[in-house]
Amino acid sequence: MVQHKVLIAGATGIIGRRLVERMARGGPVVGLARRPPEAVPDGVQYYAVDLTDTAACRANLSAFADVTHILYAARHDHDSRGGERVEENTAMLRNLVEAVEAGGQALQHVHVVQGTKYYGSNLGAFKTPALEDDPRIPGENFYYAQEDYLIERQGDAVWSWSTTRPHGILDDGFGIARSMTMVIAVYAALLKEEGLPLYFPGTAGNFEAQYQCTNTGHLAEAIAWIALQPECANQAFNVINGDYVRWRDLWPVFADFFGMAPGPVRTVCLGETMPSQAAIWDRIVTKHGLKPQRFEDVAVWPYGDHLFTPHWDMVSSIDKLRRNGFAESPDTQASFLHAFAALRRNGIIP
Repeated sequence: MVQHKVLIAGATGIIGRRLVERMARGGPVVGLARRPPEAVPDGVQYYAVDLTDTAACRANLSAFADVTHILYAARHDHDSRGGERVEENTAMLRNLVEAVEAGGQALQHVHVVQGTKYYGSNLGAFKTPALEDDPRIPGENFYYAQEDYLIERQGDAVWSWSTTRPHGILDDGFGIARSMTMVIAVYAALLKEEGLPLYFPGTAGNFEAQYQCTNTGHLAEAIAWIALQPECANQAFNVINGDYVRWRDLWPVFADFFGMAPGPVRTVCLGETMPSQAAIWDRIVTKHGLKPQRFEDVAVWPYGDHLFTPHWDMVSSIDKLRRNGFAESPDTQASFLHAFAALRRNGIIP
């Protein structure tokens, strides 16, 4: 983004840090995170800001001066078993937008990362393929509240807004436990250490249902593109890879990568069964000379249950994004294999 100053909220999260990498190639970046990273890329300034704290946001007005684009990838603390708080998530966005407005008059665009929970994907079977203009589902949803805030706040302001709705976030980095690739890779390593095949831990319906993923690099490129296209202003866009998959087809491929026999469906509650595997993980780390990590930090097991339990299709249309001119189309199977290889190369998994 040449001649733009970008502020990224949630800058150390699984999506936010890819946004930082992408945007730092084009100009100055301000990254907000409660715990900034030790290594800071060139052209990036990090600030430790609690977005739930209005005063803390206002205290950083000087850092927000001349910000032209807000890319919002922050979330209030939550786990995979309960709903996400509407009031707190909306307040976080409001605190940031209004602090940036108070810090200067340069703001041009606000982008918010959403997800397919907008369509009720977490609640049960929904209309597929999901379209961006599908009617909202009944009930509270913080995505709706955030979107309503942007529409109301924008009013006659000079800035515009946009949102993206990815699904099945796929990343090849490490250090973030809420990662699909880490859940799968560590689960596979534990089974292999015990001489077991790669059982599918989810439900039989999930194994057969259609699924979709979004590479974080692909999402970052899409967000950068959407935020600068005038014709994309004040709209939502589904952003997923260019294909739809089924775990039944991917699972044998994963087993081959990890040097295991593919196993059948063996439904378990990962959140309940995996915490007892810490000693086995420590043995794996020592045996293979991996980077030491506390077992509780390597993967969020209830997130695995969230991924592998639903027995309905997860399918969004990406036609709107393509019609507007963004045609990148990653292959999901190749993306998984690339991610696993990167984790192995960096000494994270055996």
